[in-house]
Amino acid sequence: MQNFLKILGLPIFKILFAVEYHGLDNIPKQGAVILAGNHPSYLDPILVALPIKRTIRYMAWDALFKIPVLGWLIKSLGAFPVDITRGKGESAFLEACKVLNNGYALGIFPEGQRSEQGPMGELRSGTVRLALETGAVIVPITIGGASRAWPKWKLLPKPAKVIVRYHKPISISPADRETHRSDKEFQQKIMGEMAKRINRSLTPALHGDQSYERWYRQPPSNIRIYEWAPLIAALVATSITFFRHTLADNLHHLWIPPLVYYLYLAADLQFIKPSRESKWLRNSMPIWLVAIWHTFLTHALLLPVGDQNGLFFGVTVAAFFAFFWEDYFTLQKFVRGLVLVYYLALAMLLRWPHPLGVGVAIASFIIAFSLWYRTIYYWATVAVVGLGLAFALWMTTKISPVLLVFSALGGAAIGYLQTFINAAYDIRKAGQIAAK
Repeated sequence: MQNFLKILGLPIFKILFAVEYHGLDNIPKQGAVILAGNHPSYLDPILVALPIKRTIRYMAWDALFKIPVLGWLIKSLGAFPVDITRGKGESAFLEACKVLNNGYALGIFPEGQRSEQGPMGELRSGTVRLALETGAVIVPITIGGASRAWPKWKLLPKPAKVIVRYHKPISISPADRETHRSDKEFQQKIMGEMAKRINRSLTPALHGDQSYERWYRQPPSNIRIYEWAPLIAALVATSITFFRHTLADNLHHLWIPPLVYYLYLAADLQFIKPSRESKWLRNSMPIWLVAIWHTFLTHALLLPVGDQNGLFFGVTVAAFFAFFWEDYFTLQKFVRGLVLVYYLALAMLLRWPHPLGVGVAIASFIIAFSLWYRTIYYWATVAVVGLGLAFALWMTTKISPVLLVFSALGGAAIGYLQTFINAAYDIRKAGQIAAK
């Protein structure tokens, strides 16, 4: 059952939490080993076990087995209950010794309970006692980002990037086992070394998590320059339709979508409570506006609405999905570049009307952005968008050299972001993330 859950769970966790694993070669392929890590979330036993091919048994808080679904899941992953009340863990200790004496891997969280958002605090000595009793090696494990994925006291997890690091094993020599079996000072020394290895990579992750959580709670930004692009587009389109004497028929198509958009921006500035979700909605809104407004805008300007628009919109949303795990500033760059490419491509349609022009420009930008910034799952993003672009070109009968001009917008937008935006964002990021 454990192996089946690992095969099923690993791709799911990679999608939901963009989980990364480092140091898997530090886990012995056979023999007794204790996997000991920090414990920021209920996801930890699953996170630790998923990439490891060995069977792992867990010492887990007995109360967890009473939680629906979770209890069944951790039991299926090899967990056995332990009463964390001091002085009542002897039966669990004996069961753990049995697991290790049989040469299996044992998972344990030395804090004895879920940790607060900070470095590992006081550790229980059971981990070292087990190593002294059985000769097992100890592999310290750092789980970073899980406290954001499933914050303490929250009912359900949420998307957040998680990194799991398996550190070099700590071995206790046979001589030390014999000499220090009951030496409390020696046990504390080993526990201190274990905590030191875990905290070395845990502390930067915690600082990053806390900084971004503070950032999400900050007041919303004033209307940014690129957020004025729909207003400029509406004014230009109004002028064009006025001179064509078609303004009366298209006035509501040209102005209702952007007016709703700017009413939302006003609400965000005045009424909507700052949060991760509100900032994500604010940053994604220009993309939703484009999706809703594009057909009305192109009809009003007598431009080709476009072939395979559904396909291009689908790959754009698929590419945007990966930014749930990217930092906030990379997301802003992506949205800024995408908005720039769309409205420039729309302007180019006035000169070179082609049904694939806008789609090719957007797809080219997504591919260029993913490759340049090496965003999370960039290889999958490039593959999905590339296949979508190839399919759209294959389905059309209007292949034209002018599409090369539209595709060049992607590279031009990257140059713009690097030259004019990157330095400004780096300064803002350094200042705002370091605040407080």
